[in-house]
Order: sequence, then C-alpha cells, then structure tokens
Amino acid sequence: MADRDTEHWLRLHGLPYFVRPDARARHLLPRTAPFLVFAVAIDVLSSLVLEVDIDPDTASASEWGFALVALALVVAVPVVPSLLALATARVLRSRTGAKTPVALVALGLYLVVDPLWFGLVAHENTLASVAQNTAVVIAALAATWLGVGALLSWALRAALHQFGALGQLATRALPLLMLVVVFAYFARALWEVTGSMSASRLLGVAVFFLVLGLLFTVPIMRRELSALDGGDEPQGPPLGRLERFNLGVVMVLAQAFQVAIFAALVCVFLVVLGRLAFSDEVLNLWLGANAGNAEVLGIELPVRTGMLKTAVFLSCVSALNFLVSVSTAAAYRASFYDPLLDQARAALAVRAAYRAGR
Repeated sequence: MADRDTEHWLRLHGLPYFVRPDARARHLLPRTAPFLVFAVAIDVLSSLVLEVDIDPDTASASEWGFALVALALVVAVPVVPSLLALATARVLRSRTGAKTPVALVALGLYLVVDPLWFGLVAHENTLASVAQNTAVVIAALAATWLGVGALLSWALRAALHQFGALGQLATRALPLLMLVVVFAYFARALWEVTGSMSASRLLGVAVFFLVLGLLFTVPIMRRELSALDGGDEPQGPPLGRLERFNLGVVMVLAQAFQVAIFAALVCVFLVVLGRLAFSDEVLNLWLGANAGNAEVLGIELPVRTGMLKTAVFLSCVSALNFLVSVSTAAAYRASFYDPLLDQARAALAVRAAYRAGR
C-alpha cells in the first residue's frame, strides 16, 4: 500500500495523528472542500427557509399537515447540505484529477457566490460577509490540518454502523427507563422548572450531563485500550502522546454519538407523546407565561417551547442512565467494544507497516 493510500486509510478511520506530521498538510484544500460545499448549501437553504412565512394560526392546512411541512423544512436544512458534502467527498476520492478543480470551485462559491447571495437576499454587507467567510475558510483549513473532520466523520460512521447494537441494547434498557421517564414527564413540577429555563441554562444542564458521561466513559476506554499494549500485533514504534490520545478520542466519540442518537430518539418520543396526551388547557395551566410555541429558523412549530425543553431535559437524564446501564453489560462489550478494539489492532498493524516503509 502506497504512503498516500495508507494516509488516506488512517484519516478515513479517524486516526489523523497516525499520519506523519510532514504529510498532514497534503491536499489540504481538497480535503476541506466537502465542508465548504456544506457551508454554502446550509447558508443558501437557511436563508430561503427564513424567507418562508408559515403561521400555524392562519395556515389553511391542518395542524398535523403544517407540522409535517415545518418539520420537512427544518430537517432539509442540515440533511441536504450533508448529502451534498458526502457526494463531493466521494467525487474527490474516486477522481484524483478532479481534486484541485473541485476544491477551487467550492472555495469560489463560498468566498464569492455566498456573500453575493446574502447581499441580494438578506441585504447584508457583502464585504463583511467576504471577511467572515475568509475567516471561516482559514479556521476550516486549520481544523482539517488538525484532523478534526477525520475524527468526527469516523466517529459518526462508527456510531451508525453500530446502530443495530444500539437497538438491541435500547430494547433491554428502555422498559424500566421509559417507566421512570414517562412518570416524571407527567409531573407538573418538572414542567414548571424546565419551562422557566432559559436556553443558556438548559444548555448548561446538557453540558453538565455531558461532563458526567465523560467522567464515566473515559476511564472505561482507558482500560479497554490498555489491553492493546500487551498484544502480539506488530505495533511498530511506541505510540506517541498524540497518537494514543487520537486512539482514545475516536472510541469516546463513537460511543458519544451513539448516546446522542439515543437521546434524540427519546426526545422525539416525548414530544410526540406530549402532543398526544396534553391538551392546550393543561399546557397553558402548567406553563403559564412560557406557553408559547417553539421557533426554529424563524418557523413557528406546533410544539410548545416548554414541552420541548422538558423533553430535552429528560432525554439528557435518559442518555446518562442509558450510558451507565449498557457500559456495564456483557453484551455491550461484544457488540460495541470488541469491534472497536479489533479496528484499533488493525490500525496499529497498518501504522507499523507505514512506519517500517519509511
């Protein structure tokens, strides 16, 4: 395997720090091009969605029809740019000669077309938009060189590949968890507390649960990785601090994405349950001055802000409970940790050959 193919394999598997430092800047702009395409697409779509004026009180469609339209618009904003970015990355991988032209086109779209679009649609200062986008490009190039994109994309793919294991474990953990969560969901006192929370305070609560989850997960991952030190696999030169950190981060991120997917499913479940179970009179009584509808990208959704805040709070509690429950189960090791450790052993073997070739 040629050095460049090996380096691409290591980045694809979330191990950018296994690549030699002198090779980390190779093809930096083409590797950043998918993000630039994503940024252009999300800017254009979000500006179009903000121009859409849909009021659930005056909409001619039914309430559920409006909910579907609003949900489709909100979901399209991150989904469509993500698909375009994936398509760009696939083109860059399959057609070597297209790397530079595609990267230059993406750069031109973001630095020229995107500011002109916002100048026409949102009447923003074009020069200020160019300066802002230039700063974003510089930051994106730096993040690509640091390997942030490789880490996040691999961890997300790993979590999605393990979705079957997540479903299996969720079916074991959900019955008791849902009993506790649903019971708390129908408690008025919880709605009064979460409904009065500001967005920043709710974000602080979510970060608090995230820190608790990391404090629980990181020691487990360290123990799992320590099992690799005494293996018979050809590991090559001893791992450096950045390489060992890289190997641990990809495993923590893979589990974090799985837990985030679980939390999102719980949040959606609670919102749907709330829409079905609570009448407007009850919500007005429980939420009081905080009984307004939630807004996303300027679109008013037929979901009370207090209901969404309560669902987010309980999904954070559920995610931490789920993490603790499944991390101590033997089945979780077989379906999650073991495949990750096998991939880590394969990465160490590739690294050994890569370093030996130098």
